[in-house]
Amino acid sequence: MADPAVTSLLPPLYYLSNFRSILDTVSSRYPDLLLACETDWITRFKTLPQPAQALLVRMLSRKGDWFREDKFTYPEIPCIASALDALVSSTLISATTTPDLNMLLELHTKPELIRLFDTLTLKASAKKNEIVEVIVRQADSSPILPYRCITISHDVMPILLLLYFGNARQNLSEFVVNDLGIYQYEKVPLNIKDRLFEKRSQLEAWLSLSTLAEEYWQTVESKQRERVREIVNKLPPLFEWPPLAQKRSRLINAIARDLERLGDTSIAEQLYVQSTMPPARERLARIALSRGEPEKAAKTVATMLNTPYNEDEKDVAERLVKQLAKKGVMTGSANVINTFKEETITLALTKRVELVCADYFVDQGWEVWFSENLVLNALFGLAFWDIIFLPKPGAFLNPFQRGPKDMYLPDFVKAREQEIFARLDALTHDLASILDTYDEKKGIANDWVHWEYIDKALLSAAISSLTPEQCVACFRRILFDPKTNRSGHPDLFMVKEGNCQFVEIKGPGDKLQHHQIRWLNFLNLHGIAANVLYVKQPTSHDA
Repeated sequence: MADPAVTSLLPPLYYLSNFRSILDTVSSRYPDLLLACETDWITRFKTLPQPAQALLVRMLSRKGDWFREDKFTYPEIPCIASALDALVSSTLISATTTPDLNMLLELHTKPELIRLFDTLTLKASAKKNEIVEVIVRQADSSPILPYRCITISHDVMPILLLLYFGNARQNLSEFVVNDLGIYQYEKVPLNIKDRLFEKRSQLEAWLSLSTLAEEYWQTVESKQRERVREIVNKLPPLFEWPPLAQKRSRLINAIARDLERLGDTSIAEQLYVQSTMPPARERLARIALSRGEPEKAAKTVATMLNTPYNEDEKDVAERLVKQLAKKGVMTGSANVINTFKEETITLALTKRVELVCADYFVDQGWEVWFSENLVLNALFGLAFWDIIFLPKPGAFLNPFQRGPKDMYLPDFVKAREQEIFARLDALTHDLASILDTYDEKKGIANDWVHWEYIDKALLSAAISSLTPEQCVACFRRILFDPKTNRSGHPDLFMVKEGNCQFVEIKGPGDKLQHHQIRWLNFLNLHGIAANVLYVKQPTSHDA
């Protein structure tokens, strides 16, 4: 569940109301995908008295498979014992005062075990695992507990949350920010025709792949990377359904990279070939290069250049071309000449370097905003607001989305091509609609618009100093690769006498990144001043 300090501001049974919302949405959108046991579970849940419903949701929201009655403390549930009795009668939970010894040992602390097994000689100074070993060896039987231990008979949460959120990450805490009014969400019709899942097999495969991904990340966190080889044998075959294929590709890329580090490049190569997502093709090219097979690498790089998946892959391919040109297997492209200006100044860094530089430009008569990645993204999010929130199959699964599920995939543009091209054409003639959308949608969550940092003055300054053609050029660049091109924008945006400029600030030791260089060159190419200011601290020689 969410932070108690936060939830204390909510109605006592906020979580039950939210869970009922999940049940209603899933039941109405996916009645044909639910198993009979899941439909029966929902029916039985709805017939429970409210306290029993609330307690069950509390348990479903907690980690673990077993719970102790004496540990339940919920002021909004007047009688825990009665609620448990109702749940036992409905068979939605099982309860016992004599749990399996292993479960009993897991559910209790060291001091509790010493009290429960007081007939054994257990040292208070011993560690819990040592006490457990003694109990397992010497205990003839488990004690009868003065409280019940409970397990949920059928955990429906993975299926319900997957159908509701469309992933295995989000949970009931998503509701809290909405209940508190922290976020307001755009209202998008949730029609059956626009749902994500169409087959039960897709659900089962998704959950199975999520479990495998969790197993992989646990091996990484426990620094047992050699176990990655075991996970390879558990990988499912290729999926035809794009969402599952993408999910599998992401996992494959991570596993294959670990295999490379372990020296298993042959198996890594076999996996990368199956992946449809970056950096699979890059890794294939680099493996070929490491084996002394430049011709093979060149074929892969040529494919990357002709059909880049995104901005980063295109950039990597261009750098690999230069490397392969030296080996005589590709014709190297001309080095890109940076079109932006670079200047170095000395300033006392009494606060963040960007803020110090903002003051520096204010002294020169500029109106300045520290708006890194904010202004162009906000203009984009407002200009395409209705298209971003257009109902499309699989795009919106619940009322708590800041954008469509495919926002950062190539599918986003493909699925809305007609609307996007029409909007781009309209924007070349008039940008006024952006400010109208700002007034209409202010405060509503949109992954492109950070309301706490964006105000109308900034947007008005940008629209009045940039031409429609320049804005549209920036929008086209963002649309080519929304995930990559939403970042790398210069730190400062400023206007003076109707003119604007972007400035990237670099403090001592800071260097330009590839995506920043791309944006700086792009902006200058389209007649938008964008430069770099390097700042160094004053020294005793400067005094």
